[in-house]
Amino acid sequence: MAASNPLGADLRQSRTLQKLDHFESAGIHALAAAGLVLSDAINQACLVVNPDLAPDVAGATGELLDGLYGLQDAVFGCADQIPAALAVFLSVAESGVCRG
Repeated sequence: MAASNPLGADLRQSRTLQKLDHFESAGIHALAAAGLVLSDAINQACLVVNPDLAPDVAGATGELLDGLYGLQDAVFGCADQIPAALAVFLSVAESGVCRG
């Protein structure tokens, strides 16, 4: 997906999107389904920020959740907003909570 990324050149540097190149279509669909279930659980407050986290990690996790909400709004709303929302979400994820 990184080489033929339809979402924009700025996202090609994302380590997360580059990982998608290693999956077949069935794997990407499985990840998408898991993402939908986890997003729904977050939206229903079934998955929340752990109160025992260090303040900096808790803050980064909160920013990640805010980015996820913005991405969901774009996915379920205006598709033109997906690239920007995805870029924000990945930037927060890759610089804060998730460094993989």
